[in-house]
Amino acid sequence: MSRRVRTVQPPRIAVWSVGLFIMEEQIGMQQQILDERFSDMASRCGTGRARRWYWSQCVKTIAGLVASGFRTAPWLILITTLSGAFLLQFVTGNLQRVIMEFISLLNHHVMPYYDSKHVASHLFWMYYTVFLGSLLASLIIGSLVAMVAKRREMIATMTLSFVSLIMTVRIFWESVAMHYPVDPALFPKIFIDQLSASFLIVIGGIIVREIRSAADQSLSGACRPT
Repeated sequence: MSRRVRTVQPPRIAVWSVGLFIMEEQIGMQQQILDERFSDMASRCGTGRARRWYWSQCVKTIAGLVASGFRTAPWLILITTLSGAFLLQFVTGNLQRVIMEFISLLNHHVMPYYDSKHVASHLFWMYYTVFLGSLLASLIIGSLVAMVAKRREMIATMTLSFVSLIMTVRIFWESVAMHYPVDPALFPKIFIDQLSASFLIVIGGIIVREIRSAADQSLSGACRPT
């Protein structure tokens, strides 16, 4: 009676995460080596220990790929990141004004009467309209940056998300230092909002990367001889 050997697969999320950062097809050999070592360790030390080892190796591999991406194309990443940061700053800085003008246009330039309850409701919806608009703008700009930074989508969008976060923090505390009408107590809320926008920038990079990977696989499959 033959004994069936169950093949243990490495963590899918870890495999997928490494794939997002691979810039050249040859680097795929690293994935194959990791998978072989994972299978060997799982058979000797157990699945749990092998998975923990695999995750640690994937983190090191991603760090190496990010460093390699910066070394091979520093100007591409720098230009795309700065362009995306200034575009994001321009769009979010003018978003509230654009929404106010749009509302004014809908009201035919007539300011309706609001009591205190309606004012609170108006400010609530205004805030969340601007917030959702800024998230959408972050997603779109992240996708644009990823399209320009071909094969380095994740490096460029992660750098942009970090730069935009730093710019927001700097502008806020500069405004406080210059005694502008800014409440320092709002910093946690603004910081969380910016973290959400930074997350959407990276999501834009993932979307573009996945679309390109699917297109490349489809093209390679169509060109493969039958």
